[in-house]
Amino acid sequence: MEGKEEICASDIISILHKASGQYVSGEYLSKCLGITRTAVWKRIGVLKKEGYNIEASTRKGYRLVSPDLPYGKAAIQQHLNTRLFGRSMEFFREIDSTNNYLKRLANEGAAEGTVVVADCQIQGRGRLGRGWVSEPGQGIWMSVLTRPCLHPNDVQIFTLAASAAVCNALDAFGISGMGIKWPNDIMINGKKVCGILTELAAEAERVLWVVTGIGINVNQLSFPTEIESIATSLRLNAGSQDVLDRSRLAAMILNELEIIYNKFIESGAEIIIDNWKRWNITLGKRVRLVFKGESLEATAYDILSDGRLVAIKDDGTKLEAVSGEISLREV
Repeated sequence: MEGKEEICASDIISILHKASGQYVSGEYLSKCLGITRTAVWKRIGVLKKEGYNIEASTRKGYRLVSPDLPYGKAAIQQHLNTRLFGRSMEFFREIDSTNNYLKRLANEGAAEGTVVVADCQIQGRGRLGRGWVSEPGQGIWMSVLTRPCLHPNDVQIFTLAASAAVCNALDAFGISGMGIKWPNDIMINGKKVCGILTELAAEAERVLWVVTGIGINVNQLSFPTEIESIATSLRLNAGSQDVLDRSRLAAMILNELEIIYNKFIESGAEIIIDNWKRWNITLGKRVRLVFKGESLEATAYDILSDGRLVAIKDDGTKLEAVSGEISLREV
């Protein structure tokens, strides 16, 4: 029953959005969706609670008032082609952190593929405990739950998978200068547009769950002074000042993530490594590694099947770096 309700809600948003601000009668919605007018009214109420600005008129029906592209659970799900990812979804106008919330759901037994999305995070986090600016109406802040049969040492491959999936989705926007700085920072012309944070629970020999958080700057036209030299957004690089459709983009990312995840489960890490290398801007570059307090220069050489970076020092010594232990800067 819940799945039917979610489909109807997605269809309602789609119909109202296509009406371009004009009223759509409850009778028309009822016939299109194969449900009663009372059921239409109930689903409209749920959508309004989710944050959609829908105006109701006894004589005219319903219309989507806000000129902005709709962003929410129903709007995202109507663009999904997935079997699993995003079919169970919770959407929040404001939350502390989508990762924090989804970790709680994971511990309570939430199904693989569960997704949490927020319009705003008040405690957004990046790697190594860094903060992430997650203001309302600007970006995509979401987390995805998986339960792979993996050894804990192999989980880093998920950050590479997520970054490759994001780039595959963004490729449709024709943005030039995009690439992945190892392990998972997505850059556009030297500035960061997306960060990925992977967290997990595990026993000694197996992973219980993995939560992959994805934060993307989408529609920002400016940034706080302290990060304006290192941060950018998709809108600033899309060749148009038009607001980008965050719902469609979030769905595209989930579609791509499920594809690459399924291939990984079926065939192993090679598919992820190949996808990641397609977008990488690190291999072959001279880099500075800050490893356990020691700063050294080396050449980024390769990526191993578990996601570790292989770098070669000037004396020929090979280093194998794990993302959580180093800070990487291009020389």
